[in-house]
Amino acid sequence: MDLGSVKHKIKKYKITFLSGFFAVYMFEYMVTLTFIDQKNAGVFGPVWQLALHYIDYVLIAVGFASFALLRKIFRGEKARIRLLVVINLVYFVSILALYFVRDAFAYFALAMLASLSLGVLGGMVYFCMSRALCQTVYIGRAMAAGASMAVVTQYVLQEYLDILLGIPVVLVLGFSATLWLAVNKPWSWLGEDCLPYEKGSPETEKDVRKQLFILSLTVIALSLIGTFYDTQMTRLNVQTNYQEFNYYSWPRLFLIAGFCLIGFIGDIQKQKYVPIATLCVAMFGVFNPILLGELEDYHFNMCLYYTCLGANVAYFNLMFWNIAQKTRLPELWAGMGRVVSGLADCVLAAVRIADLPLNWVIGIDILMFVVLVISLAAGGYLLIGNTAGKTQAASAGKPEMTPQQRLELYARRSGLTPRETEVLEMLLTTEDSVQEIADSLYISRRMLQRYIASIYEKTETNTRIGLYQRYTGFELQEE
Repeated sequence: MDLGSVKHKIKKYKITFLSGFFAVYMFEYMVTLTFIDQKNAGVFGPVWQLALHYIDYVLIAVGFASFALLRKIFRGEKARIRLLVVINLVYFVSILALYFVRDAFAYFALAMLASLSLGVLGGMVYFCMSRALCQTVYIGRAMAAGASMAVVTQYVLQEYLDILLGIPVVLVLGFSATLWLAVNKPWSWLGEDCLPYEKGSPETEKDVRKQLFILSLTVIALSLIGTFYDTQMTRLNVQTNYQEFNYYSWPRLFLIAGFCLIGFIGDIQKQKYVPIATLCVAMFGVFNPILLGELEDYHFNMCLYYTCLGANVAYFNLMFWNIAQKTRLPELWAGMGRVVSGLADCVLAAVRIADLPLNWVIGIDILMFVVLVISLAAGGYLLIGNTAGKTQAASAGKPEMTPQQRLELYARRSGLTPRETEVLEMLLTTEDSVQEIADSLYISRRMLQRYIASIYEKTETNTRIGLYQRYTGFELQEE
């Protein structure tokens, strides 16, 4: 078997595992919220059902953000791993208790605890997806495959069985996945602090802050565009006790269309076309308020809404996963899309945007679409250009690469960060010892060893000699 086939199989195994890992959490997320919503009907009246629905989203958002805070509080590797197991146990116990509790106050407290712990676990999952996939060309497909598996599984469960039957499955799968991570520790950064992406500079940090602000603004704009339909449908579900209008019926499968559209486009030139694709989908979202007025078009409108929703979620997943690695707190920013969208949805429901006259709602949606265009243009996300033509023109008469350019090309193809590229250069061009390299880069020996381990993993080598041989083979190919 040649090296290319081995490399392909290794990547395929990793992507399959991460897709399944993400599918487990998304299934857990959707089934838990559905279970709490539907159980609310037997405990609370319509007003409190709606309130609890949105409070759940707030606490999940808080949980996502809390994951980063807990990592700051618990610094030790063992403490962090144990913390994940404890959080899963809290989630496990609170969900099981919801089966049997009938007292309104106890139910409310347990539902809040389940939502908060679910959010913390989500922060861990999003962090893993970002760190493991951000340097690959499979991030979109892994996300789309995992989310799609979760949507299909939830639909089959609710349509042909019973949502209550899904809870034991969710608990077993979720706890097993967390326990596996705790025991096997496949990624050192799950328990340790992340390796810095690159040496910090005021210009780099300013650019990253600008991108984070623009992405957060676009998530809020997308939430505003979808809030009218989401609020109205939630009310109809509660008022009819999920009978005449069911938020979770077959149109929900159109989430898969949105996930796959953005997911597969996201793997083309590092999410380059994702913002434009999201803008195109958002245009259709503007029509939701108009179509909702005709209840005979209810199912068609739900299909449209779920396609837009899936695309929006895929958009902020991919964009935040991609940029999180460049920040000082990747564990926070990897899940920031969920935090911003969850809080925005709850604020918009609280200020009763959906109760405005229809022409006002349409006007707000159009305004938010304009905000999307301006924000993405200001961030440089809409500059496509004729890159293919430029590449061909450049390659036609390009001079021979220098050794430095060849090394940088190898580093990019291997998915190395700028800081890892510096370490790679020292390993390949000097005979310095590990301690000497660490001293010259002004980092600790332990930190350097983690950089070297990361380089070995990305280049699929095991030793410094093997790394040199792999790079020499790359040079011969390029020549």
